[in-house]
Amino acid sequence: MSTVRVHDTLSLYQSSDSFTLEPVYANAAVQRHSLVFGRTSTPSLAPIRIDTPPAPTLAQEERDSVYGIIGIVTLNAGDHLILVTNRQKVAKILGNDIYKLTAHKIVPISKNGSLSLTAIQQRDDHVYLGMLDSLLGNGFWYFSYQADITRNIQRLADPALVKQSLWEQADERFFWNKNLQTPLINLSKSHPETDIGAFILPLVCGFMEFKHLSYNSKRVSLGIISRRSKFRAGTRYNTRGVDVDGNVANNVETEQILMTTSDDGVEKVASYVQTRGSIPLFWEQQINVKYQPKMVIHDGAASFQSFKKHFNNQIAQYGPQIAVNLINKKGYEARLSETWSNLNAQLNDPQVRYLHFDFHHECKGNRWDRIEKLVAEIEADLIVQGYCVANGVVTAPGSGDVSVHSLRKQSSVVRTNCMDCLDRTNVVQSMLARRVIPMQLQDILGGTGVVEPEFELAFKNLWADHADAISLVYTGTGALKTDFTRTGKRSPAGVLNDLNNSIVRYVKNNFFDGERQDSFDLFLGNYHVNALATSPFELENRPTRYIVLPALMTLGVFMFLITLIMFHYSAFYYVLALLFWISVVVASQRAIVYYGTDFVDKPRLVRPQVLSPELKISEKPTSIFSPTEEDVKKK
Repeated sequence: MSTVRVHDTLSLYQSSDSFTLEPVYANAAVQRHSLVFGRTSTPSLAPIRIDTPPAPTLAQEERDSVYGIIGIVTLNAGDHLILVTNRQKVAKILGNDIYKLTAHKIVPISKNGSLSLTAIQQRDDHVYLGMLDSLLGNGFWYFSYQADITRNIQRLADPALVKQSLWEQADERFFWNKNLQTPLINLSKSHPETDIGAFILPLVCGFMEFKHLSYNSKRVSLGIISRRSKFRAGTRYNTRGVDVDGNVANNVETEQILMTTSDDGVEKVASYVQTRGSIPLFWEQQINVKYQPKMVIHDGAASFQSFKKHFNNQIAQYGPQIAVNLINKKGYEARLSETWSNLNAQLNDPQVRYLHFDFHHECKGNRWDRIEKLVAEIEADLIVQGYCVANGVVTAPGSGDVSVHSLRKQSSVVRTNCMDCLDRTNVVQSMLARRVIPMQLQDILGGTGVVEPEFELAFKNLWADHADAISLVYTGTGALKTDFTRTGKRSPAGVLNDLNNSIVRYVKNNFFDGERQDSFDLFLGNYHVNALATSPFELENRPTRYIVLPALMTLGVFMFLITLIMFHYSAFYYVLALLFWISVVVASQRAIVYYGTDFVDKPRLVRPQVLSPELKISEKPTSIFSPTEEDVKKK
């Protein structure tokens, strides 16, 4: 696992003519390369220079300490540096620290780039910067200066893995800021004799948390590393299904890790990997202010080719697939399930075992023990699958270089999904992860494998925290059903919390997720700012009803309350007035539902492609708050 280390501390020197980033070493006499960004009076970027400026020159300039370069983003005012200004250590794996991004800053490189902009361009840049600040401030970004955290333990133990810069060996799926690092990557490629690769810090989006526990009178660390794929990334209703390259929405690799250090200094690690991802065919839910959006499924040759590509990609990464589908066999989700079953039969791949477990039906009446039925059905496959066990030995003390040797390997993966790949998926993944804990403990520490109450509680809280984190990125709220994950049973408080999260999801997904999707597209380079193009934030020509109907509904509610409180004439006119204003509210609400797509928040930077459906599932409910089985059916 030896790699070229990324600089962990940089001095940022700022003058009227340049920004200079110089690595900080304990030994000031060590020769080092610095990056110099020339500052011009126009938005255009001056070439990045590789330089070793003399110390007296730097001493005269304004100096700050930063902890890494996230990348360079181009806005109307020119290029901006995105820098790590604070970090929190969350774990130490195989001798290398892992950090969480806790603060950043975005610095314009141009001197006076904003002065040449129009008022609209200045407003747009303000919006862009707000999007980036919001995305980078969500608390789900992780990095390491030495370890390749884009790869799981089994892949790090691959003997074919050669010594490279972190950015060169990073898994493309989980290297979220690669687009932002493009100028530095190009500079590194054009100057291979330099150490420019040591400035390029890969950023991973997901969840990483470890707990330090005791087992068999020995210390052990239990943790989860979840890596969210940057392909088809975005928010709940704006990214569903699969794309033409086989990438699915909400695609997350989750690795449960147990670690301990033996008396001879060898780190023993046990790892178990699972994946989740949206149902791999062309489908979408078109938000329209109804609680249950209109579902559209595209069936046919195009969908099958992407379906096939997805599983080919999965097999190439993880080996044979145990595909567990948790959606309902009846009702709103049924046709989606049928379509997947048909495509799976058409695929007919012996390396893909498909299992449909109707979670809501099987576990109705709070029968959560029925999940064991699912585990029993795939037990034979899980035994063959196994898990990874590896040893890590420090090869050069103080360098962070660790040699990782695999003792046993995980031969396949369970790929789990529900509609959102969140709530039901979280419950099942935690059960599968719990199954391997006793075996892994025996492998690396001996003993009976019996899990003590303190260990059990830590495991449950870890998986519940993980569920909330994965859900927050995709939906904007914590996960549902986490009371079961934390305690092993459902509770009235948990049901109320689920109801609250469901309502918040409805509001965010309908009225705020357009901008959240835009922030993903801007960060990932799916959208490039063009100063010569029309602003994407110019108000659309919305129909008059966009203003009139909500105003009429608000007036109706207000007048109903006024009438209820202050009207004191005859009972006949009193009832008549109340009925009139109720009818105004109901009529306005039904009109808003009918013209629902006029009122929702849609992405503005990259417009979603509307499928040409061969199958449509018409939405039945007419009320805004008509419930779905995913968010409201509580166990």
